[in-house]
Amino acid sequence: MALRFKLLDVPIAIGIDFIVIMLVLGALWRTPEELPAWMAVVTGSVLLHELGHAAVFDYFGVKPSIVLHGGGGLTFGTRVTPRQHILVAVAGPGMGLIVGGIVGLAALGAPRLATNPIVEDLLWVNLGWSLINLLPFPGVDGGAIVAELTTIVLGRPAETAGRIVGMVVVGLVFVALILAGLYYWAFVVGFFAGWRFLQATMRATAVSGVKAAGSPNDLLVAGRYEEAFHAARVAMADHPTETVPVLLASDALRLMSRYADAEWGYDKVARANPVDARALRGLAYVRRRLGRTSEADADLAALLRLPSAGAAIQQAAALYDANRHADGYTLVAESLRTATNPSVARVLQSYLAMFEYTLGREDLALRDIDALIGSAPGDAAMHEQRALILCDLGRFDEARVEIRRALADKPRHPSYHETMGLVERMAGNAQVALQFLVDSAAPRPSDPRARAELAVCQIQLGGVGEARAALETLPRHALRDPFVAYARAALAVAARANDQAIDLLSEAGRWRPELAVRAGADPLFRTLLADPARRAALAGSTAGANS
Repeated sequence: MALRFKLLDVPIAIGIDFIVIMLVLGALWRTPEELPAWMAVVTGSVLLHELGHAAVFDYFGVKPSIVLHGGGGLTFGTRVTPRQHILVAVAGPGMGLIVGGIVGLAALGAPRLATNPIVEDLLWVNLGWSLINLLPFPGVDGGAIVAELTTIVLGRPAETAGRIVGMVVVGLVFVALILAGLYYWAFVVGFFAGWRFLQATMRATAVSGVKAAGSPNDLLVAGRYEEAFHAARVAMADHPTETVPVLLASDALRLMSRYADAEWGYDKVARANPVDARALRGLAYVRRRLGRTSEADADLAALLRLPSAGAAIQQAAALYDANRHADGYTLVAESLRTATNPSVARVLQSYLAMFEYTLGREDLALRDIDALIGSAPGDAAMHEQRALILCDLGRFDEARVEIRRALADKPRHPSYHETMGLVERMAGNAQVALQFLVDSAAPRPSDPRARAELAVCQIQLGGVGEARAALETLPRHALRDPFVAYARAALAVAARANDQAIDLLSEAGRWRPELAVRAGADPLFRTLLADPARRAALAGSTAGANS
């Protein structure tokens, strides 16, 4: 849980763990009446510290984001050089020293202020913490500065060597304070050294746990998007100059339907490397979801200009996202003729089957998917795809078997829950379907397809008002989504606006011809399409779609 907002166009998240720990710390030396002022001081001061980092990131053209957590704060950015990273690291404590210096000068000019609890807190949090933060403990700004200086001196990435140098420096400072008789400050430095060592140990344990559960990419494939995002954040903190963790974090945010948050990562990677296919595909997707179609089309055009030898998979994915299924089918068929890597060829073959399905060629798609499953029976994605085709063909019992196989392998995958809900709803078990569709929509609340599938189920259960409210709260540009058009057609049927329903189904079918096939097996449209004239009108409107 976190409080999320933007300040000076910087995304900020304040975690509940930050609030709890700062309350506990404040309770150690402040009365209950003084706690609100302490919380305001510590939150504002830590936020100013992180905004110092953010300002320098922004100066270097990197869009930052800030998280306040139990250990303090963290400002994320991408693609800065070691020298730039040193300036970023200095800026946070520098902001604290400026604020603390102003407060200190004011206290010197008005001695009564020095005994005010708020002034004491401002001095300690800004001056005291900033000075400690400049010591080269691992995980704080001083540690980052020493690590980057070590990298510059050695001429290669040297994170481990930098940590060792930092701890040696801290040890020397500790010994010097003891020899000078400054036992209180020696205790403070020793305490923070022990605390950072404990945090590093706990962090290593957490990272080991993440690795045991799978890499961020494995977690994404399993549909565990929130876990994948946090695992990618750990990797971003450990390797701030690498782009792969940023892309993984952005993929997780995209799949959670946090499109604006995902955009910053894709955008910064693309700015640093304009031919990064994965970043361009991500930008095209999220900008389309944000209603910025012209920008999304430009990103897609840039992606399609790349040589297909290394970008075919991302190009196919982007064409699928943009509902350009005929173009995607052609691209994949041509790429398969020259593909030499077996893993790449298999992914392209799966896209070929997906394009066949979206183009309404269910028989061809089923044949190709059966071949893929025959060569790798445990491929959950292909079992889900097979379930979708069988469902649209009205073969619900077979579809249920297939999607259960997929869920047995990846029980928390939102897309598989959505497909299970679709199968149960189409089979007439809307009450059973509802929970699957709620579970599907919860991790991605702004996804138009997840919202639309849930709305259709609510209509089938008689909850027309709930369904209408769910669709009306989508942004206007999302109404053009073919799955949303399908849900609106179901609403029109419920309102007995049959001609409008046919128009909306035709619109959905023009973009996704498989939806016209699905409507023929959907109990919601059974009466509507029992009329041969309306069925012919729907078939005629989608006959040339994407061909």
